[in-house]
Amino acid sequence: MRDFVQQAHRLVGVMLRDGHRNRQGRITGVDQSRDTPAVYVAWSGQSRCERVALSVEELRTLVSAYLETHDRRPVEQTEPETAPVPPQRRTGVR
Repeated sequence: MRDFVQQAHRLVGVMLRDGHRNRQGRITGVDQSRDTPAVYVAWSGQSRCERVALSVEELRTLVSAYLETHDRRPVEQTEPETAPVPPQRRTGVR
């Protein structure tokens, strides 16, 4: 059975920096359908996305780091809170 990483979809749109190749790019997708998970990255200056394979633990670490820095609420509470509905005013012509 595959080990899926919860909340991995939150990485879509996140900027990454590759210090080894001195480049940065934006995550455009996450693939957990194969034996080796991967993220698709659109590196700046390139015309297409690159599939970057990660281990399950690397993907889990990346998601955890994102959640720690961008979402202070626990995962169970990440849904938007419902705002009170303002009273509606009636408008129109009689």
